Amino acid sequence: MCQLVVLYFGERKDDDTELLAKLDIKDEVVAGNVVPFRVNKPDDSQPAKETILPPERLAAANLWEAYCIEEADTFVIADRYGNPYFTGKETELLGKLGEVNKHFRGIRKELKKQVEAAKDARDEGNVAEALKTLKEGFEHKLTGYREATAAAKLYDELIESGRAQMKEADAKTLAELSKTYKGTELEPEIEKAMNAAAKGSN
Repeated sequence: MCQLVVLYFGERKDDDTELLAKLDIKDEVVAGNVVPFRVNKPDDSQPAKETILPPERLAAANLWEAYCIEEADTFVIADRYGNPYFTGKETELLGKLGEVNKHFRGIRKELKKQVEAAKDARDEGNVAEALKTLKEGFEHKLTGYREATAAAKLYDELIESGRAQMKEADAKTLAELSKTYKGTELEPEIEKAMNAAAKGSN
């Protein structure tokens, strides 16, 4: 079993040892297969960066927000990268640990296909289709794995390519780029360039 993460969101007064003793995953923790974390609720939250790329949840300033936790005494079982598999108030977690890796293997397989399809679309000059396929892949919200890294890298390459095209683009080309990059973080940059071009032509 790959190392997994179990997060407890709450404000219980017992210490981590006492809390762990109440769970059925104690032996897995002792064996080093599971890393437990207690996550207290932060006093304030910081706005997340605007991007369609899946966030690295364990690196978030506010884990409650990152994992969409609304009530205390909630547990999350995640893989080693922080991708959540189970969220709930159950304290019997052992049976779910064996399901995690199989679950993410299926998602990785699907994401790999989507990245390959996006690359094919890019190579054929259909950037809009490549971005559409990548967005569908990002809906898995997977991070850490090579498939997720490949998807993010390809997306960044397409964004940078679009940004480079903007530099010498006329109004017509900007309008085309606006359609291609609609729904990405490049869209507002293109709109700003279009507004500037419109003012310059007046």
